[in-house]
Parts: sequence; C-alpha cells; structure tokens
Amino acid sequence: MQLSLDLATSPLEAVRDDLLKIFGPQRPSRRLDPVSQLVRSMIGGKTRDEVSWAVFERLRDRFKTWEALAEASDAEVLEQIRPVTHPEDKARHLPHALRIVQVRSGWKLTLDHLAELELDSARYWLQGLPGVGVKVAACVLNFSPLNMRALVIDTHVHRTAVRLGLIPAHYDTAHAYRALMDMVPDSWTAEDLYELHWLMKGLGQMLCAFHAPRCGACGLKSACPRVGVERSADILAWRPRS
Repeated sequence: MQLSLDLATSPLEAVRDDLLKIFGPQRPSRRLDPVSQLVRSMIGGKTRDEVSWAVFERLRDRFKTWEALAEASDAEVLEQIRPVTHPEDKARHLPHALRIVQVRSGWKLTLDHLAELELDSARYWLQGLPGVGVKVAACVLNFSPLNMRALVIDTHVHRTAVRLGLIPAHYDTAHAYRALMDMVPDSWTAEDLYELHWLMKGLGQMLCAFHAPRCGACGLKSACPRVGVERSADILAWRPRS
C-alpha cells in the first residue's frame, strides 16, 4: 500500500483512501446538540478524550442544564473541571461564552440559528466567543447535528498533516485549517470531513505519535516524506540502510 500524494485528484483523497484500509470507515454514530458540543469542545482542548468526556459528564450531572452552567461562578466551574488542561482559563471562558450565546440568540441558549448561515459566517460567529478558536468552532459545526463541511484540526491531525507533507510545519491551526479546506474535493460531504478527521487522528494517536512514531508499522511509510523523523528503534528497523 502506498500513499500517492502526487495524484491529479486532491491529496486528501489519497490520504483518506489509504487510511480507510488501515482503520476502516469512521462515520458518526451519535451527535451532541450544538450547545453541548460547544461545552464538550471548550473543555477538551489539549486534554485526553477519556478525561474530557468524564469532565463533560460531571458538568452535566452537577448543573443539570447549560443555562445553570451559564450562571455559575468561575470557582464553581473550576471545581468540576480541574482534571483538564488549563482549567482556570476554561472555567473563566465557559460560562462567559454561554452567557454571550444567550444574549446574541435572543436570551435563548441555542446555536440552531447557525444552520442558516454560510460555513465561514457560522465559524466566525463562534470564534467571537471567549475561548473559542478554529478547532472548537469546527467541532461545533461538524460534530453536532449542524453537520457542516468543516474539518476539525486537533494536534494529531495537524502533526500528521505536516509529516505527510500536506502543510508546512510552521502553520498554526488557522492556516492549517484554511490550507486543508482548500484541498477538500467539492464532492465531499460533512460526513467525509468527519471521517477524515478521525482517520488522521487515529493515525496520530496509534502510529504517528509526537515522540517515537511507529513508522515501521505504518502503511503510509513508503511515500511519507518524514519517515524516520524521530529515529526510534522501530523506524530504524524498517528504514533502508545505504
């Protein structure tokens, strides 16, 4: 199996097709409503999924409704979300963002109106909230029932995109998002972008880790321009010697 990044079609199609052979289809089985997805994504940055999911469920149990969370003090929120990274910042931003949503949505805590906007307009609306950047906005738009064509760029997707030569290493999340979205085939649906995110995230978590990527076990190694990047024992066992 080879990753063919020089095809006339979008390089994302080659990446997607080869990763499907490794991980299989990745289609949504459940979706959180947009406000719940906003909460989930805001607490999840730079935090392991199992930790952020546990904290998300703790918030739901403690506050019962997101309206109650919007009225909570920073200290009350902090008490519930301490296991996540940067909890102080997230405890400050989260209730503030929910209160702004209420004000901007006619005192209703809803994001359903975003479905009536174009993708970039909806994304900019969300990025106007405290603590919401490109990644969180894309999560809300793509993972929730809004089901919009936005690619979620987390640290795993960003790292694998750089190593596969799709984007330059110096690109931040905003530049990476724009560059990768420009490669998305017109025929792709929101579900295709959902799938690409989870395929690239799976690659980053299971094989292409930040430290000691397992290049020898990766089905994309034959065409990867960064194979051997960390020179682990696994990589050297595979890499041809001169």
